[in-house]
Amino acid sequence: MKEEAPASPRGLLGFVQTLESSFGRRFLLFMCMNYFGLKGIAFAVLQASMLPYFQKMDVKGVEFQLASVVAMIPWSMKGFIGVLSDIVPIGRFHKRGYLLVSSLLGLVGIGMLGFFEQGRSGDPWFAAVLFAMAFAFIATFDLLCEGKYSEVMREQQAGSEVLTFVWASVQLGALLASLLLMAVIDDVLPRHLIFCMLPFTMLAAWRTAAGDLPEEPARSWKSLRAKAFSEPHLFQLAMFMALGSLVLAAVATFQTPKLRFFLVVSISSCLILFSFRTLPRVLARSNLYMFLISIAYMDLSGPLAYWYTGTENCVENGPHFSYHYYIAVSSVVGSLGAMLGAVLFQSMQDWSFRSAFIVTTIVEVLASLFDLFILTRWNLKVGIPDAWAYLFGDAACQSIAAQMIIMPQALLTARLCPRGAEATVFAILAGFQNFGANIGSILGAQLADHYHIVTKRYGPCDFEYLNTLIILCHIVIPLLCCVAFTWLVPVAKMSDDSAFAQDSPPPSFASPQPSPLLSPETTPRGERSSPGDDEENSPDQEYYLLQEDGPHLRQNSR
Repeated sequence: MKEEAPASPRGLLGFVQTLESSFGRRFLLFMCMNYFGLKGIAFAVLQASMLPYFQKMDVKGVEFQLASVVAMIPWSMKGFIGVLSDIVPIGRFHKRGYLLVSSLLGLVGIGMLGFFEQGRSGDPWFAAVLFAMAFAFIATFDLLCEGKYSEVMREQQAGSEVLTFVWASVQLGALLASLLLMAVIDDVLPRHLIFCMLPFTMLAAWRTAAGDLPEEPARSWKSLRAKAFSEPHLFQLAMFMALGSLVLAAVATFQTPKLRFFLVVSISSCLILFSFRTLPRVLARSNLYMFLISIAYMDLSGPLAYWYTGTENCVENGPHFSYHYYIAVSSVVGSLGAMLGAVLFQSMQDWSFRSAFIVTTIVEVLASLFDLFILTRWNLKVGIPDAWAYLFGDAACQSIAAQMIIMPQALLTARLCPRGAEATVFAILAGFQNFGANIGSILGAQLADHYHIVTKRYGPCDFEYLNTLIILCHIVIPLLCCVAFTWLVPVAKMSDDSAFAQDSPPPSFASPQPSPLLSPETTPRGERSSPGDDEENSPDQEYYLLQEDGPHLRQNSR
């Protein structure tokens, strides 16, 4: 009698063993370093340090918001970084060289931010560029590690455990960072907090050079050139997105509002027109809608941050929140709110995309009412302290709303990505949404400047029209933009995997050959090689088809 195979262990140990069998111990530890250490802890600390760092430079609220746009530009360039790493390797490998170069950028950016004491005479734009170098380091590791584990998932036919592992690592890292910030952020200079992130940069460079991220050597330049020309329009769109992001960063520093507005509109229009030329029509229309709603919720975080943390000289009878409360405590509550938003979204799976977009926009608008509730001081009139009104109102509800808005966007993108080019297209579309958010931030800052909102932490300040701007930018414009879903968003249920099958074009991008560890018998479903697999037609010409469980892969690509 044949012995039965032992049951696979359950619980946390079984979960780890399943991941280790699919990805290997070294790559699993590399992912843990990346998602728990870099995207979890380091990103949270760097982002939290920006407000006190710029306030110590005596930067105004509008300038701080525009400097934040410059700092976050690398997240809009991920699509181009991904395509470039695929077709132009640095050294012998596609990803390793880019990871090492980004580590050097992170080392310089974090090192200079941490070493040099900021003063009131410092240049905020130079500091913003240093933050951008640090975020470029994290964004590159996030993107290329994401691409590699997606490739391994496809080759090994792994389950979705890695997505749970990645999501949990990021959230746990961010939560740990928030708890640490609660203890020290009011007593430690922001540059010292940033300097503490330097070991993460050195660790990332060391483990990358050691080869913990598994890679096959790059193929011949002839095959790489063929891959570049297999989808030239996608490559061009990614390149234009990167160039547009760099121009947008320069636009944020301009002091002439008319020129800034003209360039923002021109760049956006060109990118949208080119996306309609490049992408499938249904995907291009949906991308336009997600781009518009990203812009429509115009960011006012700079003036709001200064109102909440301003001294008595700036905001008389204001909340006067400390960094400990405004940044650290609210981040903990925000993380819990984001988790709740993800859980609430699961109950909407049988809804149509149109219904989901309407409801999530309304939730976002309702969450903005808490800012008005506090700014008008109505909370004090009904006996609710500022701390409680902000913590369980703005901090929690905004995080719930933000998470509920991101998820249908990511799911719709996953449903519509062309087969064979999912990772590239997903990165480009995520770049569009980040690009739209940056435009919304620039326009919000420009409106605040137009209405003469003056923000300096130690005064004097003028917030007379801030309530009006919140009503306009966070309520009226998002609701008006929501009407566009009738023409742009497809009528399909979020749970219908096959609704967009006819809208997804055939495979296009040539991809690297399967891992040599896989025998022909174990080649994953959905792979095929091009006709005439001889010496002339080498495996360089192989294409990947999307597996049946592909949407689960792609939902995390952002």
